[in-house]
Amino acid sequence: MHNNTLNARAGLRRLSTLLLAAATLLLPASAWAVPYVQIQSIAKSSAGDWDPPTRLGLGPNTPGSVTDIHVVNRADCFAVMAATNPKVTITWTWTPTAVVGTPSYSAVTKVAPAGKSCLETSLQETDTASACIVNAQVDYSPGTLYTFDVDLRDLIGRNATCEEGSEQDATVYILVNDTAVIGGTSQVVAFKLRFRIDLVGPAVPTVGSITQGNQNLRINWSHADETTVAGSYVYWADLPFDATAIRDGTVTVSKSPKLTAKTHQITKLTNGKKYYVAVTAVDANENESELSPLKTASPIPVYDAWQYYKNAGGEEEGGFAPCSAQPVSAGPSWLWLLLWAVAAVWAVRRRKSGLMLSILAVGLLAQAGEARAASPETGSLDFRFSRYLPQIDDDFTGSIKPYKNIFGSAAWQLSLSTDSRVWDRFGTLSLGLSAGYWSQDGYGREQTTGDSSSDTTTLSIVPITADLVYRMDELERAWGIPFIPYAKLGLVYGIWWMRDGVDNLARWTDASGNAKEAMGGTGGYHATVGMRFLLDVLEPMAARSFDIEMGVNHSYLFAEYQMLRLNDFGNKKSLNLSDDLFTFGIAFDY
Repeated sequence: MHNNTLNARAGLRRLSTLLLAAATLLLPASAWAVPYVQIQSIAKSSAGDWDPPTRLGLGPNTPGSVTDIHVVNRADCFAVMAATNPKVTITWTWTPTAVVGTPSYSAVTKVAPAGKSCLETSLQETDTASACIVNAQVDYSPGTLYTFDVDLRDLIGRNATCEEGSEQDATVYILVNDTAVIGGTSQVVAFKLRFRIDLVGPAVPTVGSITQGNQNLRINWSHADETTVAGSYVYWADLPFDATAIRDGTVTVSKSPKLTAKTHQITKLTNGKKYYVAVTAVDANENESELSPLKTASPIPVYDAWQYYKNAGGEEEGGFAPCSAQPVSAGPSWLWLLLWAVAAVWAVRRRKSGLMLSILAVGLLAQAGEARAASPETGSLDFRFSRYLPQIDDDFTGSIKPYKNIFGSAAWQLSLSTDSRVWDRFGTLSLGLSAGYWSQDGYGREQTTGDSSSDTTTLSIVPITADLVYRMDELERAWGIPFIPYAKLGLVYGIWWMRDGVDNLARWTDASGNAKEAMGGTGGYHATVGMRFLLDVLEPMAARSFDIEMGVNHSYLFAEYQMLRLNDFGNKKSLNLSDDLFTFGIAFDY
């Protein structure tokens, strides 16, 4: 009898093991997953009067994960303490270890203020930790949405003043009993949402200087510890202000966007008016420092390059009308249209050549797809560099030098040119097109003293040319001489514009109140002579490979002298952009 009983018990144990194994195999994997709480959202409570910012972490997250980020900064603290009912509603779901049938689970939610904690081992409503706030125990079913409210004053601490300068964690607990259905025992699983109560602001920045410009002020500052700073804000007003005035709105104060640089230009101010300026630092949690001590400054009237030129007697009126005293402000001039019409016709006839700056830049690469041994020579592509000094001052006499007084010196010009062969007998004759870009920065002049100001002003020029090019490359083909002289003659059109101290298109108003914008075009011509040096002679095998793989027949270094007469053919009422240029660069025949 005793043996029968033992055998029966052993049989039951084996049956239990088999049933457990079968249940493990038959139940879906999700039913045996690790238990977890999923936060679906954190939102303003229906009875609340405080709108939580996004930094509080409002979207779905899993407690303890990298998405579990909840921050209350000092500004939030002030807003919470000023609110009557600053509650948020936390929506959550529960996924237990295993789901068989329709089980229910008990759960309790708790709140521990900053720097405090709650017990995590049981669902008791009365927590021995006196600071812990415990909500009523309720029953939950898996996969169902549940909510509970949290008063942010409980998280921050009812006695907080928001001026503690501390950084502590507050915690919201969700405690759920998790019971393994088959052969398991009940246990409490704790999930914790950590709220960072960050009441520490960065150090006050040091304002170094305020420079005065035309209807603008430029502020520079520094931080004592860059590692604690994520940005800065600049505040300004025409009356003194402090943090209380900003918060209460008793003074109309303007505020910049968040700045990562340590300089800022305030624009649209009134010349001669006194302004008060302060700067704050802000950390990664958007905590602002105290205001820096107020500084004062007044914008001053300044002539930009265009105004200085016009006041010095410059006759250019702006617009796009070469060879005419009357500007044409609507649309480009006849020369502009002529150049691009020629370019368009040439493009249709010479499909392998690029035209605009973007097409010019990829024109050479476009040939690579058609590369083959001993590829035919159809055109040339040049990358060009030169120091350019427009001769604007040539139209003035005596000590009046608008360009020199504002800009001072020459600047580098970059350009790209391409041409296509139309004749190939003794040397080659080609039609070409080029476009470049040149810009020079200068400083405006104070109207009252004539001294250089802190306001920058800019002159930019885009020269476009249509060229007739002759190259004596018969020297290399017939006698192997690697030096190839060439000459160019062409029409040029220079589009120009000037910008003022706040980077707007400069404007000048005449005595009749007519505004003239600093933008126009000047036509002219150029004559160029130069010399190419054939690089193929240095590495013949590399040159051969370049031809086979990329379709580039020859490579050159070149230098040239250009006589540029860009003054609307002597018209004194046009901006004189002429110069004598020495240009160098690299060229490719394809």
